[in-house]
Amino acid sequence: IAFVNTSSQNNIKNENISQLLHQRYTVRNTNLEQKISNDISLILLNGMEDSLTVDESKNLETFIGRGGNILLTQSRIKTDLSTQQANPIESDIFTFLDSYGLHIEPNLVLDLNCGKVNVQQNLGFIRIPVPMDYPFLPIIKENNFNRDIVMVNGLEALRLMFPSELIINDSIFNINSLFTSSDQSTTMQEFFNLNPDPNSNPSFRQLNESGKILGAVAEIIHEDLDKSSHIILITDSKFMSDDGGGAASENHIFIMNAVDYLLGDQELIALR
Repeated sequence: IAFVNTSSQNNIKNENISQLLHQRYTVRNTNLEQKISNDISLILLNGMEDSLTVDESKNLETFIGRGGNILLTQSRIKTDLSTQQANPIESDIFTFLDSYGLHIEPNLVLDLNCGKVNVQQNLGFIRIPVPMDYPFLPIIKENNFNRDIVMVNGLEALRLMFPSELIINDSIFNINSLFTSSDQSTTMQEFFNLNPDPNSNPSFRQLNESGKILGAVAEIIHEDLDKSSHIILITDSKFMSDDGGGAASENHIFIMNAVDYLLGDQELIALR
C-alpha cells in the first residue's frame, strides 16, 4: 500500500490512518510524478485542488491498467469555514473520474443528520460559543449504507465534511453506491452560504430531499490480465487527513474495510 502525493499537494498529514494500516500492512509514501512500483497494489490519494501533470496522469492510468486499486477522497468544492468561502475546484481529476462513470457534481450536500460547530451567540453583554447542528458535516447512519456490499454493510456511522453529490453515469464499468446521505438532505450550488447560524442560513430549513450518493466503488475488469481494478471514491477531500475525517474513529473502520476489500481480504471485514 502507498499514500501517494501529487506535485501540487503539500502539508497533508495522514498519520492517524497510516498508523492504523501499519498494524497489518506495509505502508509507504510515494509521489505520483514517479512510476508506481510494481509491488504496490493499492494507492491512497487525498483530494487535490489542482490538475495532474502529464507524468502524473500517465502513471495513474498505467497503475490502473496493470490492475492497481485506488482509494480516492475528492471534494468538488473547496471550503473554508473560518472565512465562510466556498469555490469549485478546477482539476482534471474530475475528467479522469468521469471516464470511469463517476461524476462529482459542483455542489455541497447538506443533511439533517450532522455534526456540530460552535456558533457565537449573544447572551446579554457576553458572547459565548454554542454548539449547533451544521448540515454541511453529514453523519451517515446505519440504514444509509449499501447492505449488499460487505465493505459497509456492518458499519454504524461515518463522518464527512463538505461532501459533494456523486452521480453514477452509465458506463461499461460495474459501479455500486456505498452510502448516501439521509432522506432529509438538500444540495447547494453556485452561491454557497456556509453561515452556521440557522437564522442566517435558510437552506438548513429545506432538508427534505432524498439521499445523495457520497461514496461509490467502480470495478474495472481487465480481461487480458484476468483480474480487475477497483476505484473507491469518497467525495470529501479530507476524509483521510488528520485535520478532517482521519481523526474520526467511525471512519477508521471503514478505511480498514475499504483497504481489505481492495486487497481481496474480504473475510477480515466479516471478522471486524
